[in-house]
Amino acid sequence: MASSQSSTQSNRVPHPKPAKNLAVRPREFLWVDYQDDRSKGRELLRSKQAFVRTRHHRLRREKQQQCIPGPFPTGQCPPSHAANTSTRRVSSDTRGSDSSADQSPVLARCLEAGVLDGGPGLAFSPNHNPNIYFHHYRMHSARACFPLCSSDVTVWFWQKALQDPALMQIKLSISASHRAAILAASGASTNTVQKPTHDAIRLRVGTIKSLQGILQDTATMYSDQTVFIIAHIIVSEAMEANIEAVDTHMNGMKKIIDALGGMDMLDHGTLAMVYSCQFLRGIMSDSMPILEMCAKFQRRVLKESAFFKSKNQFTEGSALGTRFFDAPWSTEIHPTFKSIISSFQQITSYYESFANVDVEPMSVENDCLLFLCYRLKSLPFQVSLTPFEETLRLSITAYTCVRMWTLYGIPCLECLVEMLRKSLFTSLSVLQSTAPDLLFWILFTGSLASRATKSHSWFLAHLKDVADQLSLKEWDHVVSLLEKFFFKCRPTDEPAKELWHSTFGLDLVIVQEHQKY
Repeated sequence: MASSQSSTQSNRVPHPKPAKNLAVRPREFLWVDYQDDRSKGRELLRSKQAFVRTRHHRLRREKQQQCIPGPFPTGQCPPSHAANTSTRRVSSDTRGSDSSADQSPVLARCLEAGVLDGGPGLAFSPNHNPNIYFHHYRMHSARACFPLCSSDVTVWFWQKALQDPALMQIKLSISASHRAAILAASGASTNTVQKPTHDAIRLRVGTIKSLQGILQDTATMYSDQTVFIIAHIIVSEAMEANIEAVDTHMNGMKKIIDALGGMDMLDHGTLAMVYSCQFLRGIMSDSMPILEMCAKFQRRVLKESAFFKSKNQFTEGSALGTRFFDAPWSTEIHPTFKSIISSFQQITSYYESFANVDVEPMSVENDCLLFLCYRLKSLPFQVSLTPFEETLRLSITAYTCVRMWTLYGIPCLECLVEMLRKSLFTSLSVLQSTAPDLLFWILFTGSLASRATKSHSWFLAHLKDVADQLSLKEWDHVVSLLEKFFFKCRPTDEPAKELWHSTFGLDLVIVQEHQKY
């Protein structure tokens, strides 16, 4: 018996070590000499702990990768309907998240705060945990990009991004830029703002490097996906007000689109991104749009948009925007311009009311907003506008930027604010004598849009003068006047209230101090 055991032990073959040049499978077991297992040696203890940690992290990564959902079929449009109608308000974010989760539970979890490795294809690690930018995109950036339907479109865009590391990086870059702008506008320290700013630049550079590889191959260069990625790069550059980079990328993107057969050959999701680029370029420059409005995009908007199908449904019994049509000065507005204002009246009323009425926001409504802004941008190149009309055109654009797209603090918005201020140099005196109520709305909108910019004090000073001319003091009276233009006081409308109370509260303090002396 003893000899048998001795023979067995002598024939025992040690566990083979894998060759260095062969693929090594992850270890499922840790080989331990059971006779020495009772010892308390530090090396053995460290080996056990390292094995347990490594196996735990590997299993968690595999579980996350297994639950990544597949993309939509190629060429499919973003989802049309959201499960809930009030996703743009912060107070209703939970309901918006449920809507996303119904469509793609796993993806919704990946976008939640606290989820590790939301983008497994990310090429490098930014200074911050990238999950911060995932969370910021879902909570803030998505509402700025898709004000009329954030949750369902966000899921569609992230499903595309999960399949392409370059696209993932540029979306995180946009989120980081947006985060930096919000922090700067809220008065955060320079160091706090610099961190997401630097991350945004590095992420954008990473995307551009990936794009250069794509452009080396004609098979991948001329594709819908390439246009989609370039459009995101343009949005990222536009948010930083890099107009030269925007024009360079726009011209390059246009060449690829022309090679593909024109704008009508792109799918609806890509078209929406392309016209988003055009919109952001438009608020930085007074030049003519680079891209034309394609029939495919226009046809979808006119056919599927809720308020184009139901004319005047959302403005019946409302005072919103009525002064643009019944005021004495309204006769000076060009008929084409007035028809555009009428459409903005509809979409503004729709935007302010769909959280309270039984309507379903669709992704096409965001396209409709882009379509109307394109018409507004193209107007000076179609008809001759007076200085008064040009100021009004810029004011409506500024209102859309701050009250619907919520682009507060974004550098490109400062370009639009400066264009509005310069236009008032020639129209201010005329407006003050013939349309002081309209001028008050214009200056109030300009004051909102110019927060944290060098033009802010200029708008506030003139806003005070016109308010005194109209004998406006109480906030309720201000709201009743503003709502006859494009403004709706919301339950938690802190930016507008703070603007009014801080501006005129400061006046009151100065008067009291003079009275003491």
